[in-house]
Amino acid sequence: MKYLTKNAKKILYFLSPILPYGVTESWEGLEPKLYHAVHIYWLKFYGMWYNNFSPKSIKFWLQMAYTLTVFCLVCVFPGFGEVVYLLRRRENIGDVAEGLYLFLSEMYTYFKIAVFWFNKNRVVKLLEFLYCKEFKPKEPEHREIIRQSIKAARFVMTFYSTMCVGAVSVGIILPLTENFDILPTNVEYPNLDVYKSPAYESLYIHHIYYKPATCIIDGVMDTILAAFIASAIGQIEILAFNLRNFNIVAERRRKRAIRDNKYIGVYSEQYYTRIVLKECIVHHNCIIRYVSMIESAFSLASALQFMLSVMVLCLIGIQFLSIENPTSHPMQMVWMAIYLTCMLIEVFILCWFGDELIWKSMSLRQAAFDSPWLKTDPKTCMFIIIFMERCKRPMRVTAGKIFTLSLDSYTVLINWSYKAFAVMRNMKK
Repeated sequence: MKYLTKNAKKILYFLSPILPYGVTESWEGLEPKLYHAVHIYWLKFYGMWYNNFSPKSIKFWLQMAYTLTVFCLVCVFPGFGEVVYLLRRRENIGDVAEGLYLFLSEMYTYFKIAVFWFNKNRVVKLLEFLYCKEFKPKEPEHREIIRQSIKAARFVMTFYSTMCVGAVSVGIILPLTENFDILPTNVEYPNLDVYKSPAYESLYIHHIYYKPATCIIDGVMDTILAAFIASAIGQIEILAFNLRNFNIVAERRRKRAIRDNKYIGVYSEQYYTRIVLKECIVHHNCIIRYVSMIESAFSLASALQFMLSVMVLCLIGIQFLSIENPTSHPMQMVWMAIYLTCMLIEVFILCWFGDELIWKSMSLRQAAFDSPWLKTDPKTCMFIIIFMERCKRPMRVTAGKIFTLSLDSYTVLINWSYKAFAVMRNMKK
């Protein structure tokens, strides 16, 4: 398998300039950018990544023109058409629900992009903070932990984006099953009949471009936060390993010091034990600071996502109820079921990673207690006790200081969605 992988990388090497980092490159260095390479790749592909060129450079204006063009094609133009559609169909609650849930889910994607650009300095600092010396792997076990953490972050991005693109593919072929009486997204424009040729064909081609683009951008913006949290979880697992095995790590340090002619002397074993524990405390402080930086950069976007997700979920439910004869519209039912699943998974990803962060940080106390602290001197034991006290408050990421990203919040969100759906169903009756 390794031989095949190496051969595949050699074959694909000429494509490395147009592929995300880490596809053809070696992972031996475990570069922190492996966490976000796929996310940054797609943001650059659609012109949504930060413009780092000088305004005096032609590249700056070329990228700006490309960004504005993509933004108009995937946000402004379809958004305007959806608003016109909603205004013209405002008397039919089914049509309003169908148009509104698509409009809201697309618009908050670009709100997250706006917040992402607004918090440029914070996001860049987050990316730079991953290169700090405290986060570098020092033991073989550390490397395996980081490798698994990177795989999880990249898998979530690839899986979710692929699922979303697959979902909108159903929406794109939906007009074929409805005798081309509808478009993939319900839009209307002033002084234009969208269901007559050549307007219909032009809009259909536009939908084929903009719907996958919107899904990929949305998937990136949702999972980039999960990738940052995954990197924090990886560092917590490294810290837990160091705490449980600080005697083994200290002995390795001592042997390396002997090998490098830096041996201290008769008190070296105790000295290296305390060095390892002090590094654990510093490492823990860095992780706490890193999690705080994640929250400050993504808190606002996450809060909006939670609130709009409730609205979108209940609107999809209303759309289900508005279809009078479901058996005559099977593809439409499949499309809404897939869309509902994507929305549920979208929020679940963030809540699951947030929940893992909480539980992993809480497990640090147990990791410290499981360490061979009984074999150490009283002063070293004091280090461990102070550390355990510090770990009483778990690390967590909140959405707007209102919701904690956790599975408990996820169940609350589903409950709110159902309540809102029940209210709107009674209004419809």
